This record gives sequence, C-alpha cells and structure tokens, in this order.
Amino acid sequence: MKSRLKYISIFLIVLGISFNSCQEDFLERYPLDEMTDATFFTSANDLKVMVNGFYRLFPRYHFQQGGNANNQNLDANTDIQVATGPSGALSQKGSSGQAPATDGTWNGSFTWIRQINYLIENSSRVERDTEVDQYVGEAYFFRAWVYSNMLERYGDVPIYTEILETDSETLYKKRDSRYDVAKFILQDLDSAIAKMGWKNSNFSQSGRVNKEAAIVLKARVALFEGSWERYHGAQNTPFAVDGKDGSEFLQMVEPAMLPLIDHQGSTLFTRGGPFNEAYNQLFSQQDASASEGVFLYRVYDVNEIVGHNFYDKVVESTQSPTMQLVENYLDKNGVPQELSSLPIDYTSLNNLGENLEPRFRQSIWTPDRGPQNQIAGFEPQALPSRYPTISNVFTYNYASTGLRFWKGAIFDANEWRNGSVDDVLIRYAEGLLALAEAKAILGTINQADLDKTLNILRERVGMVPMNLAAVQSWSISYSSQNGFDPSESNIVNEIRRERLSELAFEGHRERDLKRWAVFHKVINGWKPRGAHAQEFVDYFNDQEQLMADGFNENDAKNYALTLGEDYDIFSDGFLNPFYVNPDFKATGEGYFVEPGRAYLAPIPKNEIDLYMEDAGVELKQNPGWF
Repeated sequence: MKSRLKYISIFLIVLGISFNSCQEDFLERYPLDEMTDATFFTSANDLKVMVNGFYRLFPRYHFQQGGNANNQNLDANTDIQVATGPSGALSQKGSSGQAPATDGTWNGSFTWIRQINYLIENSSRVERDTEVDQYVGEAYFFRAWVYSNMLERYGDVPIYTEILETDSETLYKKRDSRYDVAKFILQDLDSAIAKMGWKNSNFSQSGRVNKEAAIVLKARVALFEGSWERYHGAQNTPFAVDGKDGSEFLQMVEPAMLPLIDHQGSTLFTRGGPFNEAYNQLFSQQDASASEGVFLYRVYDVNEIVGHNFYDKVVESTQSPTMQLVENYLDKNGVPQELSSLPIDYTSLNNLGENLEPRFRQSIWTPDRGPQNQIAGFEPQALPSRYPTISNVFTYNYASTGLRFWKGAIFDANEWRNGSVDDVLIRYAEGLLALAEAKAILGTINQADLDKTLNILRERVGMVPMNLAAVQSWSISYSSQNGFDPSESNIVNEIRRERLSELAFEGHRERDLKRWAVFHKVINGWKPRGAHAQEFVDYFNDQEQLMADGFNENDAKNYALTLGEDYDIFSDGFLNPFYVNPDFKATGEGYFVEPGRAYLAPIPKNEIDLYMEDAGVELKQNPGWF
C-alpha cells in the first residue's frame, strides 16, 4: 500500500466519527448496515455526519479522552514562553540537518485531504439547499485549514483536489509552489465564505465553522504569505519567493475583512467577571456561542470530558511567561516603556500591573490579587501564596520565571474540574489586527483604519486609542532581537507590538516571527529571563506574612527561599529559569537555531525515497535539510 494513500471507506469514516468526536451535539449516528457508498450521499444529514469527522482536525486541549494538545504551551518554542528546561527545538547547535525518515503530519495531512476531497466530489449527488451548502462550505474550510498548516510547516506542497487511487497519474506529483498553494487556500476559503452562514444562523450553531471564521482565516493566510514574501525577499533568505514582494497577498486582506467589519462592527465580548476583566474572561466561557467576537471555538461537553487544561493556565505549570513579553507591553498611556514618563519599576510586579497597559495585568498574575487560594474557584488546588513557587524544591509544579499565567482564569471550580469551558480557536481580534498590519506594510493605513481595528480592542480594556501621527513622531529604535524591523516604519512595528499584547499565549508568536524573517534573530543567543528575584526572596522569607496569608507555621518555614541553592539569578537580579544549564549561565551561548533551515520543517526522507523508487520523480527537500 502506498504510504501517501490511506484508503478509508465511508463505513470507517462514520464509525470513527461516532466513537471519537467529543462534540456530542454534532453526532448523528447512522445505521451501520446502511452505510454504503451507493446509498450514503442522499441527504444533507449524510454530509453533516461525514463533515463532523473533520472537526477532529482542531486541537483538543485536555488530557483525557484522547486529547492531542495542551493549551498551556501554545507559544512554546518562542521568546515569550518557556518550560522548566531549555527547548530542544531551539537548541540546534551541532545538529546535522538530517531529515527524519517519517513525519506523521505529512502523511496525516494527505489522509485528511483525501477524505475531504471525497466529500466535496460526492456532495454533487445531494440536492442543493442552504443546509447542504453549509456542510460543503465546511469541507472547503477544512481543506483550507489542512493546507494552511502545511504551507506554514513545509512551504511548497502538492495540491490535490481529486480522490487519488493507486493508478492516479498525479499520485507522485511534485510539490506545487507556496505561491500556488496560498492561492489555492484562498480560493477554498472563498468557496467556504460563499456557502456558509454567519455564526449562530440556522445551520452554523453549536461550535460549527461559520462565515466569520473563514473570513478571518483568509485574512490570516493572505497576511502570512504576503509578509513572508516581503520580508524573506527583502533579506534574500533561502525561503524567499522569486519575483514576489508580497503586495498581491497583502492587498487581499482589506477586501476580505470589510464584509466582516460591516457585519460585526465594534461588537466584542465585554463581560468581565469578578475582576471586571473582559479580555481575560473571553477565554473562560462555558458557552462561547454567546461570546461576541469569538467565531470558531471547540465545544466541550461536561458529560464527555473529564479534565480541561485551561485551569492550568492560572496555577504553576511547566510553562511560564518571560520578561521578553513583559518588556513588550506599552505603558498605561499607550507609550513604549523606553519613552514612558511613568515610574515603571521591574523590581515590583504590582508596580508593573499599575503602570503597564491593562492587558499585562489581565494576562499575568500580580500579587496584589491576594493569596491565590482565596480567589473564587481556586480553593481546592491553590496555595495560600501571593507569589508563584519558582523551584521544584517546594512543589512539582512551579513557574520557572516567577510569572504566572492569568489570561483565561476560571472562577468556577466546577467548570475547570469538569472541563466544560469552550476553547477559542479563531476570533475577531486576529482579523482586525491583520487588516491594520497589511495596510501599514503597504503604506496605506490612516487613522480611520486604526479606529475600526485595533482601537476597538483597546477600548475593551480601557486603554487610550492609538494615534497614527503620534506614533509616527516617536523617536525610537526598534530591534530585530525583539521581533521588530528597524527598516520598517514606527506604525508597522507598533502594530507588531499590539499583536503580541493582544494575542499572547494563543499560538501566533512562532508564525509571526517566521513570516517576519526574524525568528533566528530573536532566538539566537537568547537567554530567557524571569521576574526580579528580590521580591520573591522578601516574600518567601517573611514568615509573618506567609502565616497571615494562610500558611501554617511549619510550611512558612519550609517555603523559605535561598538564591544560589534553590534558584539563581542574572547579574541584574532577574531570575534565570535555566540556571542549571551551562549554555544559559552568564557566560553561556544561549539558544541557537540554524538560520538556513529553521523556518521550514523537512520533508520526510521516506517520502523522497518513495517518489524516486516508485516513479523516478524528485520530491525536493527544504533548504538546509538532507
């Protein structure tokens, strides 16, 4: 059997859906003795049953019931989030660049594409109506979803729209150019947009893909490929696209987004919970169908799932934010910290919460919230501590940087314990920021553009609006080591900053650094830093304060902290989360990724060999790999 073909009958597809989908409302169990190719595609419900299986493409952020991802580490392998030890993916010093023999993502993606193509091809057998269009539109969306992930991971990939058989002439097709792949994805999304309804319309309810989600994904893909072409071309990297400057794709973002802006306007989720923090609470809703501006979300059924990860975002875990992120935030007056007149003091997290823009405090815990176990919903698992533990000397779970996640805090213990909080996958903010960035790069942005995009996001958190003239007048230097581009305008760099502040911990950072062609510049030589150590030393060695917060006398003594034994610091007093590793000490070299290959994954060697052995066709390898 060819490794690139997975023959999956309609019987197995539907059977797999029935047993594996965790979104019970989507399941329509079909009588197994009636599932034949000749009789299956006769109704809208048949299409619905089959397309339901494609929802397994979305990540499932929980440990039980076959969860395949973890939403505490969506920005892992970047500069804004670290684990308790160095990332292997960012430690490429001495690596050879030899491609692995196999890659489940490569083969798995083509398996999905074949299934999706099967539905699209056979959908013509069902009489067209609005419901049928919805499910066919979803199929186009899912094909675009698979190909967009492959575009980001591999660049050039073969495009297939037909159902492959063993004798298909295109079975050993060469890789199509990334330009053609991006165009193909956008065409599929146009089909999806035309066919699907708006969120919560007749057939776009209960977590189903909808028109809004397809529009934002289209903006994401157009921005990604346009900026990839622009910045890799400008720097003449091995990943540049010959003859392309990105303008074609960048110019697609605005016409894609305008119908959505006309439909959605400035309507965003604004329910702030016990701390009146709507931005924070956007990610902790049990029913995201009522969350304005959340377009695609994964539904979790309390009867199906036992263990949802979002609670782990607000207790000590294996992942922690870094000071690289903290240094990115503007001050509360909307001014970069290096230009700020406010008394910003990095030796105090509470001071940062007071003087930095509101999304800092709504994303990262500050100790003035009080002992953690006194926060509603946290009692069963949390310590009576105002600060996170920073060493495994005290507890298995700890925040190695001294910074604790707060974004998406859940204040109902039943919700986090039962795993009933929906996961946000695509939201309005991403599309708005894509529009602002595309127009800024093209040099066509004006104040009205800012007011209808990122300024409505700022309004939600009570932040001053961005003023284009003021931003362009700033005398400021931007460093590529922080993800900026010194050759770009102030407004382009400030929209990059805004994007990081708004979308932190949602899985966009690595994609952004790579499309801006600065991934290696940010990572190479970088040594992650944590919070300033002294306030941790002061707190954990103040037995009186610990006991006042709820520790008993014995625990108050046990939690005493001694730097050099339990932890270590850099010379400027900031915590060094990787202090036990020589590469991350003061004299170490830090992280390293190979600039000539770090931007794309390798094509698995077995696939290259199979092409040549079976068909005499060269499947070209990505730059830097062999």
